Amino acid sequence: MSVTFIRGDITKLEVDAIVNAANNELRGGGGVDGAIHTAAGAEQLHAFCKTLGGCPTGEAKLSPGFNLPAKYIIHTVGPVWQGGGFHEKTLLTSCYIRSLELARENHCKSVAFPLISAGAYGYPYNDALQIAYDTCRRFLTETKADMEIYIVLYLRERSYNANVRQRRDYSRFPDEAAFRRVAEYIREHYHFEEESGENAEEIPVESNAALYDADVCMSYDIAADYEDIKPPAPGKRAAKKAKKALPEEEISKKVCFSKAPSAKRTAPDFDREEEAAMGSAPAAAAARPVSREEHHRSASLRRWLHESYEPAAKTPRPEDFPVEETFTQLVIRFMREKHMDPPEVYTNACLDRKLFSKILCNMDYQPKKYTAVRLALGLKLSPEETDKLLNAAGFVLSRSKLTDLVISYCIGANKRDVWEVNGLLEDFGLTTI
Repeated sequence: MSVTFIRGDITKLEVDAIVNAANNELRGGGGVDGAIHTAAGAEQLHAFCKTLGGCPTGEAKLSPGFNLPAKYIIHTVGPVWQGGGFHEKTLLTSCYIRSLELARENHCKSVAFPLISAGAYGYPYNDALQIAYDTCRRFLTETKADMEIYIVLYLRERSYNANVRQRRDYSRFPDEAAFRRVAEYIREHYHFEEESGENAEEIPVESNAALYDADVCMSYDIAADYEDIKPPAPGKRAAKKAKKALPEEEISKKVCFSKAPSAKRTAPDFDREEEAAMGSAPAAAAARPVSREEHHRSASLRRWLHESYEPAAKTPRPEDFPVEETFTQLVIRFMREKHMDPPEVYTNACLDRKLFSKILCNMDYQPKKYTAVRLALGLKLSPEETDKLLNAAGFVLSRSKLTDLVISYCIGANKRDVWEVNGLLEDFGLTTI
């Protein structure tokens, strides 16, 4: 079971089911919907779809494949993009889930999806692709379904004009083999970013009670250890107020602590002989020989006093926290190590000269993520050096973002030309850097 990117015509795939990005009336339309109706036989498919009674947004309906190589067509209606504030992501996720559930109910072992809502419905391509891949992977992970899922990206013509700044000497995109290698890399290295507490198991009531009791017992023991230690004397204002409000005898009862020995663990009790051993009694008492037992008790007292009244730790200072190299310092060091001058770096990284000068002049410069990535490509850094440079700027190449995975593949495969990287990103329909 896997999720795989492929490029081509979804109507020609020999799979158990293909998914159609349909409209609510299931009457056929343009784009993928029109192509599927045409290939399956427009009249017979339209006649069958009339019996389904339409389809709400986020839901899915099943029909035969008719003239298609696929056995079934799963019709699902994606949301129209309205800015993201009308539950578009929830509805789009539901399209994939309901389609996969319908495929599993009909024992499909292979399903092919187009990018739902990413065409005429205007859903941002990057987000639509990420949602498709995330949802399909999560479905396979959580249901353990034995199913091959394909996300079919549109196969552009060679005359396609990409919406990126292009160099004059770079006129074509990476070949089909490169696309497949990147797709395989994404499939192998992709990881979910689990939401905090999403899959956490609920603790039974009995366990909660046990944990609560343990916490209470712990706090009680700590309180018992210091039960007989006197707190600081009350301030002058509090004492004056107490004298006015209460008789002197009552004040002494409230302010003074009882000298009766506590049943809990307290300071070791000692008498005049132990005071003599400590040197606090008169010289005549101190001259008396001290027994081993008395010496042991005295040592216990000294240890108790040392543990209980240990001075507070010193306040940390800024110099106690060593700071690593900043982003700019790392850029300068890598330039020296690789014997590259500034013009070579900012040309390779496709950065403006003034921006690069601004970076070099400010040791605390905070770049944008893909500016840092382009500098890593321009400096021809290894994967480990790239991670270090990005970490210095507070970024990381995420294993759960398709754009970052394509960039990671390029760096690992020694593809350091920014335009070649952008070509691969464009092949997947992702935003260029």
